[in-house]
Amino acid sequence: MALPSSGAISFDNLRNEYGNGGSIALSEMYRGGSFVLNHSNNGNVPTSGTISLSNFYGQSNTAPNWSMTLTIGSPGGKLQEYGYGAVGFTQNQTPAYGSVSDNTVDILGGAFLRQCKWSSGGTTVFVEIDGGSTSWSSIVINGTTFNRTSMSKNTDAWSLGGQSNPFGTSGNITVTMNP
Repeated sequence: MALPSSGAISFDNLRNEYGNGGSIALSEMYRGGSFVLNHSNNGNVPTSGTISLSNFYGQSNTAPNWSMTLTIGSPGGKLQEYGYGAVGFTQNQTPAYGSVSDNTVDILGGAFLRQCKWSSGGTTVFVEIDGGSTSWSSIVINGTTFNRTSMSKNTDAWSLGGQSNPFGTSGNITVTMNP
């Protein structure tokens, strides 16, 4: 829950929001330090220099999620794949079908989504993130949630077999990644 946007902010507020159970010195509360996560929900908290309680107005240690619009594509032919990707499960390929509104995953430090698709071969959901970041907990594809810890990882990609197609076969859907 975010800190108040106005009025008094106490050290108890900081303890509750940032999980600092002991005594608090503002010098411990820089963004990117031991307690204050470095993300946009803490954007007013400095990483160094002068710091005051007023820097914490409206801030939250809960990391933001990231969403984008995916236009469903398919390679056509006998292979049934839907989403945004390259044919097959080969990694580091330029997507050949589908499109996305923004593939830069802000919550993963600028890593980018290379593929997000479903394939009838093994009925598999396949998600590839350049750099293989594990700093996400789940991805929601068109309303269906897939937890990262339930998926198999191979280099930069995660997959989960035995899944029905969450993408559909055409149109625009929302894909959201949660920290």
